[in-house]
Amino acid sequence: MIEKIPIKVHDTLSGGMVEVGGNGKVGIYVCGPTVYNHIHIGNSRVHLFWDVAVRYLRSRDYEVKFVWNITDIEDKIIAKANEEGVSWSDIVERYTDSFHERLALLGVGMPDVEPRATEHIPEMIGIIEDLIEKNHAYSSDNGDVYFAVESFPEYGSLSNQRPSEMRETEKAETSHKKSPLDFTLWKPSKPGEPSWESPWGDGRPGWHIECSAMVSKHLPDGADIHGGGTDIRFPHHENELAQSKGAHPEHDFVRAWCHHGMVRMTDEKMAKSVGNVVDVKESVGKFGANAIRMWLLQSHYGGPVDFSEKILEEKRRSYERLVRFHAQIAPSKISSEDSAKLATELLEKFDAAMRDDFNTPEAIAAVFEAVGEAGRKISANPEAAGEFASLADAVEEVLGILGFGLSEAPEEKVAEVDGVSVRYTGEVDEEVLRRVAGREKARKGRDFAAADGLREELRDGGWVVEDTPEGPILVRRGDGSRE
Repeated sequence: MIEKIPIKVHDTLSGGMVEVGGNGKVGIYVCGPTVYNHIHIGNSRVHLFWDVAVRYLRSRDYEVKFVWNITDIEDKIIAKANEEGVSWSDIVERYTDSFHERLALLGVGMPDVEPRATEHIPEMIGIIEDLIEKNHAYSSDNGDVYFAVESFPEYGSLSNQRPSEMRETEKAETSHKKSPLDFTLWKPSKPGEPSWESPWGDGRPGWHIECSAMVSKHLPDGADIHGGGTDIRFPHHENELAQSKGAHPEHDFVRAWCHHGMVRMTDEKMAKSVGNVVDVKESVGKFGANAIRMWLLQSHYGGPVDFSEKILEEKRRSYERLVRFHAQIAPSKISSEDSAKLATELLEKFDAAMRDDFNTPEAIAAVFEAVGEAGRKISANPEAAGEFASLADAVEEVLGILGFGLSEAPEEKVAEVDGVSVRYTGEVDEEVLRRVAGREKARKGRDFAAADGLREELRDGGWVVEDTPEGPILVRRGDGSRE
């Protein structure tokens, strides 16, 4: 057995930190989409984050098996097909392709396995039979099969609820439920709906049983990490845990449940049902994939994150500052003591952050800290820019693991205007450059009223000025690649 430094992750079930990967292996299962519509920017958070976690683990030589599923049979899919007058399988293929396309736009890679629910009907039936045998489930005369919540004393432990205080999570179409909290494992299909043979008649699975079957099939030793949003912690993950442990109590189903926070707009969860969604393709076109990645990774996965165009524009500028600095030191052929020290500290802090619950905000902060310190040294001694080879390599390594590209920023130009060096990209009118130079002179002359006035004029014209030790940088607002 290969011993590795374990990764600490926050486990929702215990409320504490759990170590995984000490044996050099990590199995990760993440709940994927129900494919009945395009994913929005909020949906993408879980996939982008776990893609980064997997990149990190593999960069440090952990053996990873990464699984996320496709829910390809569910009421919403059937409703969408009926609404459009097409086959349910047409809906599945259309939106599975859309899901893959949007992840590719974000630079998110594919998992090792992407199982579909309908490929695991025999495994689902097997679990249901085990639950009935152990008196955790019961069937009715019409073909419904339900999990008996009262039979599982630990029910509610994942969501920290008592059954007596829970809401009914699904309305029964018949009166065959013994308790309002009991949930569907199998149900008869209506005429025209997809169905499969089972001991209880032709029908289709309930939503919750699908993930139990796919976890046990593709991670037979159990999932070290089971990821998903806080919005499905109850009832989906609660039910998944109950039916998996009820069927196989001796089996270590999941060692750490990791839930990511929701993306919010005006303090409300982004959701298709609410209508406050932002399409991935539109967002990438407007802000760039790297800005979206910076926005999502600069918040810890366990907490909520707010969406606004202003925030995305700020994150784009942050990313581009890193790109510009890396381009400045990338040609370095030698490494000074300062470079070696900063590179070592960066990698050490990066590893410490990622091994502590995949703390991407701290990991990114370490990059900005190293870049800021190096920038100050280069500002004091411009010739030192050619002595940062080791730091350039470290920054490239870290940004690569985090999934950032280093080629998205456009080529930068420099203009000397009235004795001021102004950096910019694209086409810029001479009058705009004169205003930037005038603002820089006013700022250095401590005429802040004049400087602020020129800043507002530039902003009204669609420009933002970044002040740096090397002089002002002019960036365009809202052009799809710059602010």
